[in-house]
Amino acid sequence: MKLTDRIKNCTLCPELASTRHNVVIGEGPIPCDILFLGEAPGEKEDESGRPFVGQSGKLQEALAASIGLKRGVDYHILNILKCRPPGNRDPMPEEVENCKKYLVEQIKKIKPKVVVAFGRFAQAFVLEIPASKVKVSARLGEVVDFMGTKAILTYHPSYVMRNHNPEVRTAFIRHLRKAKRTCAAQVVN
Repeated sequence: MKLTDRIKNCTLCPELASTRHNVVIGEGPIPCDILFLGEAPGEKEDESGRPFVGQSGKLQEALAASIGLKRGVDYHILNILKCRPPGNRDPMPEEVENCKKYLVEQIKKIKPKVVVAFGRFAQAFVLEIPASKVKVSARLGEVVDFMGTKAILTYHPSYVMRNHNPEVRTAFIRHLRKAKRTCAAQVVN
């Protein structure tokens, strides 16, 4: 069975499987040099079956476009979880673990040169530590080794959207630029 079919038919998390409208697999070219990695689908994503289409996704798309990264062309985007947690609650550790095998397979197929980890849960996945141990601001902008490539740790676009401090938006854009430069440097090498 194809990976997408296995993901769409997954029932490892009974609560998520029974409350979802759509499984949100990911979107973008395969292979792709840049991978944006988020947490879990929200309401709009669950309705549409597409990642990052709500307000924070629109902001992420606009900020990426501001530095020359076009959705569907220059990056692939997906979430740790493939189903929306009810009420947009945080993902449970066992849910993250259940989706991990799918996510690892997706990343291997995408073959990114750089992964941008949006927020606490994506950073926890990349750093291989519990989300409860992640303090996003502590390692903000850091480049780490991840699955044979590089990952950049940054804010989640929803935090950027809710936070009215212009320095947060500036830092997020700086991290997207760093991803673009890191990718370009790996192409040259």
